[in-house]
Amino acid sequence: MKNNLVKIIFITILMVLAISFESCNNNKKISCINAPVEEVKVSAMDSIPSSLGDDVSFIMLQEPQNTFAEINSIQVFNDTIYIFDKNTRNMLLSFDQNGKYLATFGQKGNAKNEYSRLWAFDVDKQYVYMYDRAKMKMLFFTHDGKFIKAVNTNFRGDSFKVLADGNYLFSMPQSDSHNKLCLVDNNFNITNVLLTFNEKDMDNLANCNLFQRADDRIIYNKELSDTIYAFSDKGKCIKSYCMDFSGLNVPQEYKYDFEKLMEDAKEDSYAYIDDCPMIYSSMMIVPVSYKGRHGVVYYDLQGKTVLNANGVKGEVPNPLCVSGGKIYGWMELDSYRRYGKKSNVPDEVVTFLNTGGRVIVFS
Repeated sequence: MKNNLVKIIFITILMVLAISFESCNNNKKISCINAPVEEVKVSAMDSIPSSLGDDVSFIMLQEPQNTFAEINSIQVFNDTIYIFDKNTRNMLLSFDQNGKYLATFGQKGNAKNEYSRLWAFDVDKQYVYMYDRAKMKMLFFTHDGKFIKAVNTNFRGDSFKVLADGNYLFSMPQSDSHNKLCLVDNNFNITNVLLTFNEKDMDNLANCNLFQRADDRIIYNKELSDTIYAFSDKGKCIKSYCMDFSGLNVPQEYKYDFEKLMEDAKEDSYAYIDDCPMIYSSMMIVPVSYKGRHGVVYYDLQGKTVLNANGVKGEVPNPLCVSGGKIYGWMELDSYRRYGKKSNVPDEVVTFLNTGGRVIVFS
């Protein structure tokens, strides 16, 4: 009788585990992330305004005539700088390390090789990938801008990263499925749901899911949130970091919904992550808004402590990516004027900025 009871209990446990696994793979409202959580305590004194470092270098961009209007994202791959104007001109261009223009990837239109609303891009050794959120399709280009193919997706994605095995880590906007973050195979089938939206979360198209590469890791978060996830380059979650803003974390009714936060005049009431964190050496750089004060939190991943910004060298304006051990940001005239220390900016760069030019800054 005792052996039968043990057998029944064992079979029951197996059935529960099987049902849970099946639920995750059938896109139910379940988070399948099970990784260690590290708490990061942040106070008002840790939110330090960005400043221009002493050991930075400058690349003056030789923009083509039909140029971008702003810089929303940067990637650097094999010494090529890819610059994405997402919000204004909605276009992707590439430049070399001297600022020489190289290529424009696709254009707006209704043809197979054109896009309606370019939402995200990524680069690996094979292709430049561009996701058209409006038409729900991925476009593939060579590194010099030649169109290869377009593949439709049966979901409306948001942002993405190409994984080492050719699959994708794809974030999703709010929908009836409540899927927030998914693993997607190379045929664009959802194979696993990693994160789901809370029932109370609101869709906010201006508030994006964010990804950032860090060597063999991929960092993911969503603006107006307090949690950062670190994945392997094959899509396995390694760790999550929970920012404790000393009682000022955004409550659930405002999470991921900046429009509601603004509508209720609460934008200066809370603290939250307002852009994608980056990992530089053993330091995580976390852009935050702390009761209306925008700054950067520096977190030592090895020592598990928040660093004093005075001890961090090589700050760059508007940091957007880390590649090859360098932090890349950008600067135009307005952002140049905001920095107190300008003596390390060469005269030719200042002249270039005064004529309306944009500069990539790296350290």
